[in-house]
Amino acid sequence: MNPAATTGAGGRLERAVLAQLKHLEQTYPGATLLVACSGGADSLALAAACARLAPARTFKLVAATVDHGWRPESSAQAGQVQEILTGLGYRQVALLELSRQEAGGGKEGAARKGRYRALVAEASRYGKLGSEVFILLGHTRDDQAETVLLGLIRGSGPRSIAGMRSWGRNEKTQEKVASESQSGSQSGYLRPLLELPRQDTVAACQEWGLPYIDDPSNYPDGPVKAVDGSPLRRAALRHQGLPALEKALGMDPRPALARTAALLQADLDALDTLAESWFTQVKREKPEGVRLETRQLLSQPAAIRKRVWRLAALAAGARASDLRKVQLDAVDFLATARRGTGPIQLPGKINCTREAGSYELCFRREPRG
Repeated sequence: MNPAATTGAGGRLERAVLAQLKHLEQTYPGATLLVACSGGADSLALAAACARLAPARTFKLVAATVDHGWRPESSAQAGQVQEILTGLGYRQVALLELSRQEAGGGKEGAARKGRYRALVAEASRYGKLGSEVFILLGHTRDDQAETVLLGLIRGSGPRSIAGMRSWGRNEKTQEKVASESQSGSQSGYLRPLLELPRQDTVAACQEWGLPYIDDPSNYPDGPVKAVDGSPLRRAALRHQGLPALEKALGMDPRPALARTAALLQADLDALDTLAESWFTQVKREKPEGVRLETRQLLSQPAAIRKRVWRLAALAAGARASDLRKVQLDAVDFLATARRGTGPIQLPGKINCTREAGSYELCFRREPRG
């Protein structure tokens, strides 16, 4: 079947997936594609489109579904997802079970981290994430809009408001600079449906006769709550916040929110590229850690300087997801005010110190006691 000739929502999905497969094939033609499928409309539509298109390409196609253990019936549903994927043609479908601690007992952040850790562990069976194996996720334009709003509500800064990427261009660049950091792994995540609305994934499942799962955990009045008993934030935003905003504005805000993310990503890429150039110029690799000669760098705006501190912390072994603005602010004060020598404690047991009487900063892991 020629995807370009296919009409309807299914055709739009196939064309979006095919475009990313062709792009990936140019650089990683023999990679393994691990499709993450919860059984919901988004991920199931993605899995079906990949099953239709990937066999004609050069990729190895596998899948995985994650059982959070949040509901009594979740284990049986995960088994059903395995059966559906097998019926679509997947020969290898892993069922990944999270422990109660990983599932987070209702905490979205802990559950998300546990889910990604499980997927990365499964992907590692097939090779290096970001070159030999890629994890495909079914996030849509609606998810992107929700992510932008959640970032605004939390005051998380531009990286959070920029949302998700369909292809981790910026993270791939950072991988070269800080190969041991978590940011490098982001280049292994692909989101072919990120520019399509959720209604297309639902319609595609209906066109293809796929029995997707409408998980009650995704609703504000569902069985899974936050630790304080309130609805999960994303569920509340999806079913209450965004509809209220749409009604108040008289328009669907999701496309504009997604565009905002794309525009901000382009600006962040430009700043990150400049910061990476500075990092390369000022770093002095030493056995005991990463040293920076900052005299010339201090003339740059704070937005550049703090990105360089971040890259140095990542190169020393900090995790990108654990770094906070307040920590980078403290490093920036140490460098610019030149009062005291530190240390500034960073995630991953990384310390930043300033050598007395100099412009040198050193990022190093604390010695094991």
